Amino acid sequence: MLAAWPRLRLYPLVALLALAFGFFFAAQLRAELIPPSNRVARNEALALTVRSLETDNAAYRSRTAALQSQIGRLETDAALRSGASRQLADQVAELRAHSGLTRLHGPGETVTLGNGQSPKGGAAVSAYLVNFQDVQDVVNLLFRGGAEGIAVNGRRITPESRIVGAGTAVVIDDGPPLVPPFSVAAVGNRAAIETLLAAPASLGDLKQRQRDYQVQLGWFGAGDLVLPAADTGLEPQYAHAG
Repeated sequence: MLAAWPRLRLYPLVALLALAFGFFFAAQLRAELIPPSNRVARNEALALTVRSLETDNAAYRSRTAALQSQIGRLETDAALRSGASRQLADQVAELRAHSGLTRLHGPGETVTLGNGQSPKGGAAVSAYLVNFQDVQDVVNLLFRGGAEGIAVNGRRITPESRIVGAGTAVVIDDGPPLVPPFSVAAVGNRAAIETLLAAPASLGDLKQRQRDYQVQLGWFGAGDLVLPAADTGLEPQYAHAG
């Protein structure tokens, strides 16, 4: 019994020694799995990767800034070109309107012309009749007053229009003959046109014949007159005296 007792006392000591050796070998194993040299290398690789990413990000930021600057310049150029295009389009539209190639509307004045009364006694005079020269005088006066466009009995006048007589009728640009009464519509500054029409020196011959032969001459304003585009597709129909 006494001999067995020392063996029983040795069992805890052996267990403690085994546990201690177990911790030692586990620590040694961990140390062998991740040696210090490998940790340093891994840290250095990670730092290198971070530095590479930072360099790439800086390059991307620089590239993005350059692209944004380029986009800004392109947008500015496009806006300038767009503005220039709009200005050119407006000028073309204005020229087309003044040339009679498009419809035109706006405030304006309409001048009416009509034949007067035949003289008593059968006198051989034609002063009571309005003619192409009267229409031409009115058109010229309206343009001088700043009219942007003019139409005679719905027939648009262009800078190249010709107004001629064909017997008692008026022919404009080889169009169909127009007969009195005439309606000469002008789009433009109403006040300026009315002032010019009312001036004593304007249309002196017509105003004199109005008094002597009751030739019809008058005008009235409108807030919105509509003038048609010129008819440029007519074939010549009438011969003109030189």
